[in-house]
Amino acid sequence: MKKTLMLAATLMAILGLLLATATTASATPGKTVSCSNCHARRTAVVVKVTKVSSTATTVTYKVSVTGGRGQAGWAVLSGGGNLAHRTASTGTFKVVKGKSIRVWAVKKGTGSNYRALVAK
Repeated sequence: MKKTLMLAATLMAILGLLLATATTASATPGKTVSCSNCHARRTAVVVKVTKVSSTATTVTYKVSVTGGRGQAGWAVLSGGGNLAHRTASTGTFKVVKGKSIRVWAVKKGTGSNYRALVAK
């Protein structure tokens, strides 16, 4: 009986650690550092950033993530800020004209890559 309780407690502790780690990993789009800190840069991940529209002060872009395998996600980083992010292979974001940004993309299981640009 005592061994069964110890085994159950050990298994619960391991399960708790695994769940805590998984929760942290899924929060990655909220990070403000480059995706290559956790996902190696790979040219197989292709990041396409296309201008959709603009006003006098802002620009709207579409992001498309292709190549590689696994679930896709992307984030728009500038300085120490995360301006937009999504766990998807496509999406749009808006940024102020003149702002320097890096659009990072990740394919879980493949790696990451980015495109740097100044919003025009």
